Amino acid sequence: MKNSERKKTIWSIVIFSFLVMVLAFVSPLLGGSPSSPGPGFILWGIAPLLVAVLMRIVTRDWSDAGLKPAIRKNGRWYILVIFACPVMVAVTLLFGGMISASSISAFSAAPYLKFVLPGIAVFFVFAIFEEFGWRGYLVPKLASLGINVYLGYAITAVVWASWHLPIIRELSWVYSSEDLITFIPRFYLYTFAYSILWNEIRIITGSVWPAVLIHCLTNAIQHPLAADFLKIVPGMEYLVSFNGLFMIAFAGLLGVAIHRWRVRKASPDSLSKLAI
Repeated sequence: MKNSERKKTIWSIVIFSFLVMVLAFVSPLLGGSPSSPGPGFILWGIAPLLVAVLMRIVTRDWSDAGLKPAIRKNGRWYILVIFACPVMVAVTLLFGGMISASSISAFSAAPYLKFVLPGIAVFFVFAIFEEFGWRGYLVPKLASLGINVYLGYAITAVVWASWHLPIIRELSWVYSSEDLITFIPRFYLYTFAYSILWNEIRIITGSVWPAVLIHCLTNAIQHPLAADFLKIVPGMEYLVSFNGLFMIAFAGLLGVAIHRWRVRKASPDSLSKLAI
């Protein structure tokens, strides 16, 4: 990448991140919440997509948007995406039960699926709003700079997590009742771990849609479990909740494993284009 192109890309990343933050922190002034959507909540939700689209229109650059699903080419990665979240949830619940830190109370498949199936449709739309910004715009721009891979993960995580902050208390699928002083640092760590995993899948597939799918399934599967069935011993949320340290370690290690696989399999030319 030429020096002029590099500077242009850096400025694009800075402007994108700044505009998303401005819209996110202004949105509460306009009203609305997840339970009662209003202009502010809608603006907050679409901010990553809106800014990404505006940036691409202004720069006339759609080459790295990853809009093609490429399902035939990436079939095994779509399969991984579909099964990764249920497996991670099951293992987390098993771990919580083994150390007597959490349990599933009065679980029944019918009422659970009653929430999950409609939830998939709702969270799919919200995942598009987010992922067309994070994995559709921010990640490929960072990738093109050739910076350290973990720095790329960290930048994505900081922007992604910070976007949640203005209304995080109202996002019941993200935050319950834990003290924000202890929750927020762990939430940044959580988005870092998931950035490793989801960014890697985005880079390997060359498509934003696997990230949209795994984001959608993660929220749709975990939210009704946490809201209605999961019982956590007070004080153990930091360890066995769905954004606790066990899940963070699981997602991060899986992402690191995929990254190492990518590095071994990729050619020198493709590495120079994709490494972040």
